[in-house]
Amino acid sequence: MCFPGTIYREPVRIISDLHLAHPGSTVSAIQELRPLLEGAGTVLFNGDTFELRKKALLQKASDYRMQLEQLCDELGVNPVFLTGNHDPEVSKVHYLDLCLGKVFLTHGDILYEDVSPWSKLIGEMREVLERIRCEYPPDYLDDLDLSLEVVKRIALETRARPAISDGRMRKLRTLLAEAWPPHRPVMILKTWLRSHYLGHSVRNRFRPEADFIIYGHTHRALIHQQEDKYVINTGAFMPLSKAMLVEISAGTVNVNAVCRRSGQFCVGRRRACWQVD
Repeated sequence: MCFPGTIYREPVRIISDLHLAHPGSTVSAIQELRPLLEGAGTVLFNGDTFELRKKALLQKASDYRMQLEQLCDELGVNPVFLTGNHDPEVSKVHYLDLCLGKVFLTHGDILYEDVSPWSKLIGEMREVLERIRCEYPPDYLDDLDLSLEVVKRIALETRARPAISDGRMRKLRTLLAEAWPPHRPVMILKTWLRSHYLGHSVRNRFRPEADFIIYGHTHRALIHQQEDKYVINTGAFMPLSKAMLVEISAGTVNVNAVCRRSGQFCVGRRRACWQVD
């Protein structure tokens, strides 16, 4: 679902994949995000903001959401949550068309029919896909809303294994867990090497008139140009990942690195800038 007629108060900022409540998230406290939110009119949290697929983390994720909304309220920011594959029920917003259709925003799980080909649960995901796809017309992949409906259903029907507990070395233990079994890092690398091509393909299929597609999901921050069209992946707040922030204001799209200073996440150096008017 999207709201094409909605006007968001500028500047509009976009971040994704905070994975709040996940022991491996690099965000330990909501106040660390304050510099990224200060001065924004609207912040679009583009999926996987919270860990909602792990039952043991639901209460912690709920607490983080309350704290994040309180911080946004304090700063006069309008928070808008888009769904991801880790928080498929965080809202009813799966994508947005911004800048009069020049910018297409979605989490990125739609890039893959089976959602996350690198996942440890990929076998279960593919079984669910095979079961539910026969409920849809054969050409459902050509329909944006139906395609997103399928990937969200897969995410809802597959629960992640018990999370790594909080405590010392939790980020290191997360890295070790993510690197097992040994073929998994190879699959992640293959995903990274082709994700931007899939981004261009999704934009071409569903929003050929858009100049930009912005997504996250794969945890690899990048900007890729194909002719006069651009893929922007905002990365993730997870170990070994980098994050980027997109700001849209007065017809300008800016991309900045996210850096860490004095224990807080801040807007770093500019990576790119375009005029879209």
